[in-house]
Amino acid sequence: MTIRATRWWVMTGLLLAGSVQAATPPGSYAKLGDEVVGLVRTRFFDAAKGTAWADAHQGYAADAKDAEDFARRTNAALAELKASHTAYYPKQAPGHAEVSAIFQAFLQQKKVEATGIGVDVMETPEGFFVRHVFTDGPGARAGLLRGDRLVTVEGQPFHPWHAFTNRAGKATRLTVERVKGAAPLSLTVTPHRLDPRQEWLAYQKASSRVVERQGHRVAYQHVYACTGEQFQQQLEESMQDTFAKADALVVDFRDGWGGCNPAFVNLFNPQVPALVSTGRDGQARPFAPSWRKPVVLLVNGNSRSGKELVASSMKRHQLATLVGERTAGAVLGGGPQKLSNGDLLYLAVMDVKVDGERLEGVGVPVDVEVPDALPYAAGVDPRKERALDVAASLVKD
Repeated sequence: MTIRATRWWVMTGLLLAGSVQAATPPGSYAKLGDEVVGLVRTRFFDAAKGTAWADAHQGYAADAKDAEDFARRTNAALAELKASHTAYYPKQAPGHAEVSAIFQAFLQQKKVEATGIGVDVMETPEGFFVRHVFTDGPGARAGLLRGDRLVTVEGQPFHPWHAFTNRAGKATRLTVERVKGAAPLSLTVTPHRLDPRQEWLAYQKASSRVVERQGHRVAYQHVYACTGEQFQQQLEESMQDTFAKADALVVDFRDGWGGCNPAFVNLFNPQVPALVSTGRDGQARPFAPSWRKPVVLLVNGNSRSGKELVASSMKRHQLATLVGERTAGAVLGGGPQKLSNGDLLYLAVMDVKVDGERLEGVGVPVDVEVPDALPYAAGVDPRKERALDVAASLVKD
């Protein structure tokens, strides 16, 4: 479960670059297009809609000039399905490695790695801006900040497909615009190769902190991805350990990937029994498996899929206050289909309802709406700051 097409069409987080694809012979794009049409016809969750789309788009790629033109045509056509979890990921594009990592077992891939600098990037009409800087990654070490506009890489205009291809381990010149209209800053970054899931988990762990707000201790953790039990376990371990004495908790669900298991909600379920164990020494040891203090879920228009499932349930049962903006409304079940050239078609294959409610195209509204301000933010994150304040205000003195 994932995806809302509000960023560039690959719609994902890490700045990744796969291997450069060899030149595709004339006519091959028509063949690839036929593969896409065939998969939509036979596997899209809405059979009637998939068939009608396939009939209307037969031969759509015959005139594609190159890989980028084919990708543009394909994603524009897929957008007509108006379905989440439906996008085309060429090997060169951001997102291919991420989807491959999420579905590694399904795709029968022994190892997934990609070259990147440890940042999440968003495209706007003004250009490509850094949205999240992953702690201890190459981007963080180079001094990148949230809100920086990526201008050039080694003197060439920044391009999400080719920015760091074949540059792993090599010092790379990167220019960024931190202040609108000011001369770009020149930074040196050394891209690395890493499994995206490892980077997401490391970022989640490193994001953990407890801050003082309004005389209270507020814990914070960014669950960037929720596509496996280790991400839930990381939050649970923090709640039992470093967050145990905090008065409130902010769980940041913005951006990244969904995939949360419904059991995620049990981390905040007050009906889960609290235990007190006493040994031979007579010392009582309390253990509360679930968090019973105030919770804020920080969400935005790119909080999707399993994250929306959790947000909807916690809002309905008054287990959390939602801060930010309405979630993506991207709650179909998706699966990757590998094309003959190794590219991926991510396709919605199941409709999904949450407690009888269809959230696809609707999303989950927040309790406290906070506008975002990404371009040229100079590292400032107003939504995060407001979420911490809201969490502190919920603590009963």
